[in-house]
Amino acid sequence: MSKPALIVVDVQRDFCEGGALAAADTLSLLEPLRRFVEQARSKGAVVVYTRDWHPTNHSSFRAQGGPWPVHCVADTKGAEIMPPLQPATTDVIVSKGVALEGAGYSGFEATGLADKLRSLNVERVAVTGIATEYCVRATALDSLRAEFETTVLTDLIRAVNPNDMPKVLAELKQAKAQIRTSAEWLASL
Repeated sequence: MSKPALIVVDVQRDFCEGGALAAADTLSLLEPLRRFVEQARSKGAVVVYTRDWHPTNHSSFRAQGGPWPVHCVADTKGAEIMPPLQPATTDVIVSKGVALEGAGYSGFEATGLADKLRSLNVERVAVTGIATEYCVRATALDSLRAEFETTVLTDLIRAVNPNDMPKVLAELKQAKAQIRTSAEWLASL
């Protein structure tokens, strides 16, 4: 019997208000996402948290010629999963962007996540989190490439630039991702 999975992408301190690389309106995401994670878990979904877990001299940082300020350095406060979210011991935690090179946008990029999900009999994936036009987008596209039925939950994602949301969601829909609300996805479980 297959199980669904909920992937919570990069809801970390550095990507939330006040962080080094904050997306827009992230504080309004936290409590609804916490409740939804509990609901999905109670319906038997595998819960996966992805996190940027960069070395101090990661290639994406400006000092190394990359586009971003220093963010989500491994074992720092900025890399912590943002409260009130708290992974359970049964949840899967995926660290990405751990090598010096490579953006590490996708939760599937060099992490073994596809194999882990298959080993847990997952066929359907829902993607939530931060930031829509970067890590949420890349994770959803790689989920589709790995042949998981993939849904992006529109009410539980946040973008760096909210004006980019329609374009990104249209791209994901064209790639065959389902675009739904969290309530619609939960009702389908």
